[in-house]
Amino acid sequence: MKQNYTNKTIQLLIMSITLLIGTTNYAQNIQFTFMNAVNTNDGIDDFYETDIMIETIDGQVDFKLGSGQIYFNYNETAFGTNINASTNYEATTVYPEYFLGQNITVPFPFEYYSFVINDNTTSTVSWSFSENISANSMTKLVTSTPRKLLHLKIKYVDVNQSPDVEFNTSIVDSTSQFFTACGGTGSVDCTGFPGTQFVNATFDNSNAVLSLEEQNQIAINQIKIYPNPTDGLVIINSPYPIEKIEVYSLLGKKAQTFINANEINLKDYSVGIYAMKIITDKGIVFKKLILK
Repeated sequence: MKQNYTNKTIQLLIMSITLLIGTTNYAQNIQFTFMNAVNTNDGIDDFYETDIMIETIDGQVDFKLGSGQIYFNYNETAFGTNINASTNYEATTVYPEYFLGQNITVPFPFEYYSFVINDNTTSTVSWSFSENISANSMTKLVTSTPRKLLHLKIKYVDVNQSPDVEFNTSIVDSTSQFFTACGGTGSVDCTGFPGTQFVNATFDNSNAVLSLEEQNQIAINQIKIYPNPTDGLVIINSPYPIEKIEVYSLLGKKAQTFINANEINLKDYSVGIYAMKIITDKGIVFKKLILK
C-alpha cells in the first residue's frame, strides 16, 4: 500500500510539473513589435506614426486573441504630457489592414470592441481592447507571421525632438495583460469558458526608432541662426558640418552663396525678409531670416 501511494504521488507530481511547464511555455510565446515608424505632416501639424505588430514565437500554436492592454512610453519634450488628455494621441484599427480592424458594415458583428486609452503617467499611455464575440465565432488567428495589430499616431509639440516611443514593461503586470479568446455559445462566456492568460508576453522596441534619414532630419531641424532679426551678421549653429549656404530674396532670386561657413555677413543687402538654404552632408533645412 505504501508503494502504491508513493507511485500515485509521483504520478500526480509529474502531471503537475507537466501542466506547469506547458502553461509556462504557452504563456511566454506571444510577441509585440514596432514597424514602419515614420514622421508625417498633414500640412499643419507633425506626427510620429508606427504600426504595432503581433505574432507567435518559439513554436507557439496559432490562437484566437481575446483581450489585452499595451503600455507605451514617449518623450514629453517631443509630444507634451498626458497625450491622451491633450488629444495628441490616436490609435486606429482600420479594416481589413489591421488585426483588430473594425468597419461599419463589414465584418459584423465586430470581433473586437471596447478600445480604451488612458494616461497612466505624464509620459506613459496605454491602449486596451476586448473581444466582442466568443471564440467559437471568431475567424482571425494570431500566427507566427507578424500581423498589424493597430496603428499609433502621436502629434508633436516639438518635431525637432526625438520621439523615444517604446513599450513600457516596467509597470506591474504589463507583460501579462493578454488572453486567448473566451468561449461560449452565442455570447462571450469568460466565466464558464475562460481564455488562457499569457503571463510573460515579450516586447521588441528595435523598430520603434525612426530611420537614420528621419533621425538626421530631426537633428538638421535643430540648426539655429542668430541673431534673428539681424543687422547683417548671422551665426549658424549646426550639429553637422555646413557644406553650403544659399541666401534668397522673397522673390526667389539667389542673393549669395557661402561655402563651408558657420558665419555670414549680409550688411550690404537691403532691409527685408530672406530665405536661407542650409546644406549639410546629412540633409537640407530652410530658415527665414529678417534683415533690419
